[in-house]
Amino acid sequence: MKLKMKHFLLFLFSFVPVFTSSAAPQVLNVEQDGIVGHYYQQPANSHKQPVIVLGGSEGGIPTKLAKVIAENGHPTLAVAYFKADTLPKELEKIPLAYFEKATAWLQQKHPAQKHITLVGWSKGAELALLIASRDTVFDRVIAIAPSSVVWAGILADWQTVPGSSWSQNEKELPFVAFNPTGPVEGLLDLYSQSLENRNDGGSATIPVENIRGNVVLYSGGMDEIWPSSSMAVSLCQRMTENQLSRCKRFNYPELDHLLNYKMLAPSEDLYKHFIRSVDGK
Repeated sequence: MKLKMKHFLLFLFSFVPVFTSSAAPQVLNVEQDGIVGHYYQQPANSHKQPVIVLGGSEGGIPTKLAKVIAENGHPTLAVAYFKADTLPKELEKIPLAYFEKATAWLQQKHPAQKHITLVGWSKGAELALLIASRDTVFDRVIAIAPSSVVWAGILADWQTVPGSSWSQNEKELPFVAFNPTGPVEGLLDLYSQSLENRNDGGSATIPVENIRGNVVLYSGGMDEIWPSSSMAVSLCQRMTENQLSRCKRFNYPELDHLLNYKMLAPSEDLYKHFIRSVDGK
């Protein structure tokens, strides 16, 4: 299983498309700004809500997703949290305090705006839901291929057992470990078995019922990475416990983990639907 796992992780790291980008955003770095990212500013007369964009296991700055949002008029901050400049090289025990810095930076840029939108895909969707459950400044979350739990991190050394993906005050958050009990036939099988065999006592479940606002979940029925469709059902069920929370779920049976990247293509209906979600419509 370990030998196969190596190939699964290599596939996961490479799960990002290649597109061209013509935007010229402000480049941010830890030394000056406390974060690594790109900021897409809008004209002064733009009143659209600012957005923080979080990428997945590909690492680096999620410019492809951020550019689409920025081109539709939103001040957009694309935040890297590993595999970039002075940041951790791998996705493990990433401190949530880092994202508090990103939030504060964007709030300072837009003091008249009371709320911020969070957009993320895959691990970034997991992270977006986790962050929004802890801070009411986020009243809108769009999660592509979401997770209902905090997962173990992802390490290049397949022989090393990863800890939690995220940490708080130098302590790793409770997480669902990779824990298959039988042969593993792919990443989806690995995550599905691990979810069935979780031994965290429920402590790794993301408390999305604490989110004060709208959550929109997108999942693909052909997701080969993790069971995003069933986890999206679980997320919306939890949100019904709080009347201040609203959850919408859209599943596309024929699409894959990141919806075949149709949300990035202006000619696609899914692109238009995604942009309306970001706009809060």
